[in-house]
Amino acid sequence: MSKAEPLYRLQLLDLDLDTARKQLREVEAALTTNPAVAHAQTELVKAQQAQHKLSLEAKSLELEGRSLYDKIKENEDRLYKGLIKTPKELIDLQREIEMLKRNSATHEEKQFTQMLALEEATTIMTNCEAAVAQSTKHWQEDCVELRNVRAQLKDRISANEERREAISMAIPRADLNIYVALRTKKASGIAVAMLKNNGCGLCGEEPSSVLLQQARTGATLAICTGCGRILFPS
Repeated sequence: MSKAEPLYRLQLLDLDLDTARKQLREVEAALTTNPAVAHAQTELVKAQQAQHKLSLEAKSLELEGRSLYDKIKENEDRLYKGLIKTPKELIDLQREIEMLKRNSATHEEKQFTQMLALEEATTIMTNCEAAVAQSTKHWQEDCVELRNVRAQLKDRISANEERREAISMAIPRADLNIYVALRTKKASGIAVAMLKNNGCGLCGEEPSSVLLQQARTGATLAICTGCGRILFPS
């Protein structure tokens, strides 16, 4: 039996563990946060801030409008109660009342425009609240399935870790150290390459007949001269 065979079986487990652990991280992340919910919440905060700003501006305009109304009423009371003593004072007061009424008319138009903007902002905020509720509901529904997937992945990882420990115990420590070092060094995590048509299945390098024989029955591991991986005959 090839010395690389148990290492190849170990690699199959390790690669499956890599995949399962990556999937588990993704599931855990999906259970923690949801992009659709996060986006809806961000939009809601923006809508709330815009609505609050317009609401404050509307209240300020309302106070200004009341102030104008009170000023007009105060001046008209003076005018109609005969409290004005001189013609000049009368003319000045009439002009002031006319100016205040023009300002009031302009102010009312501004208030109307502000009211429409506030109504629109309130509608947007309400729609954003509904979007948050809807996206949260969908996420919660998805989480039911995600929890099932998480449980399955944990069981798969646990079972593979037990198998890995059993296989590792039967592998010489020196061979295992070489395998682990290669797994760490290679970005793909593949330390053992299967021979295909008498060539390395990963880099294509064709080993010598001596190296081929060593891969099949040698007392030491055969290392590919091209990519440096352990060779395993198929």
